[in-house]
Amino acid sequence: MDKIIIFSHDSDIDGLGCVVLAKLAFKDVKYIPAPNVEKLELIFREFINSNELEEYDRIFVTDLSLYDPSLSMVANSNLKDKVLVFDHHKRAIELKMDRYQFTTVIEEDTNGKKCATLLFYNYLLQSGYLKPTKSLDQFVELTRLEDTWEWKNKGNFGQEAHDLAILFSCIGKDEYVSKVTDYILSNKNNFLLDKNDLVLINNKKEEFEENYQSIISSIEYFIDEDGNNFGIVYANYEYRNELPEYIIEKGNPNSIKYLIIVAMDKGDFGQKSYRSIDKSFDVNHVAMKHGGGGHPGAAAVNISKDQKEKALSLSRREGLKYLAECKYI
Repeated sequence: MDKIIIFSHDSDIDGLGCVVLAKLAFKDVKYIPAPNVEKLELIFREFINSNELEEYDRIFVTDLSLYDPSLSMVANSNLKDKVLVFDHHKRAIELKMDRYQFTTVIEEDTNGKKCATLLFYNYLLQSGYLKPTKSLDQFVELTRLEDTWEWKNKGNFGQEAHDLAILFSCIGKDEYVSKVTDYILSNKNNFLLDKNDLVLINNKKEEFEENYQSIISSIEYFIDEDGNNFGIVYANYEYRNELPEYIIEKGNPNSIKYLIIVAMDKGDFGQKSYRSIDKSFDVNHVAMKHGGGGHPGAAAVNISKDQKEKALSLSRREGLKYLAECKYI
């Protein structure tokens, strides 16, 4: 029996979708969550240095890319025959993290936008570790639609995709992985959430709606170094996707190109989530300037301990302005 370890993004349903697939494909799976590539790099290097990875038959890294020195350490050891990386972030492509045989980084191809869950699913099918079912196919496509933001254009099916993300925000990563795995195993012909989960989702939507106005009213507006209007606000991490959607639905009254959601409840010291309000605007370009990255429509930058302490020592407006301008190193 193969012994498997999977390192995956723990902040959204794409990273967790890969964990679900691993648990369906293999019996002995250890899951190591990581909130971002910087944290993953440190965690993965500790595993290399401790020689713990030698115990595993296959080592998967999904929805995040390894960076140097871990990449070169793998490439120059026997781990290169065990490790497989599946990612789809534009930042990873621009930094050429797909230059090894064991790294698969594809954001989009002739068949459309990709997500890590889809890339990993295709690998598992082609390798014979999984057999396709209608339920599995639906789950992977729902995950892809949510992660690529295509859910907004897919009617009721698209709303089901977004509901999965809301469910995750309600129950957390461990229960999400467990529930989704059970749903797929119990119904191979259709991927459906049960009534209790639908109640949770609807209650969360109502909660979001009640809180939008107070959060929106506290947004501060600035112009960045390239002359782009943007907004920035303190809000819990779970609002990172709902707030920009709300602003877009209201017609973007302040004509901003993008929104930065400063979530102090994310990671060790907080994270800045960048979201495009103008669909043609590439927030990955802005995020990479400030030490982060992601996708054209959604990206992120970590906040350091010193940055958090300084921001909170300033007035709200000056603290937000400082965070918008500073770079994570």
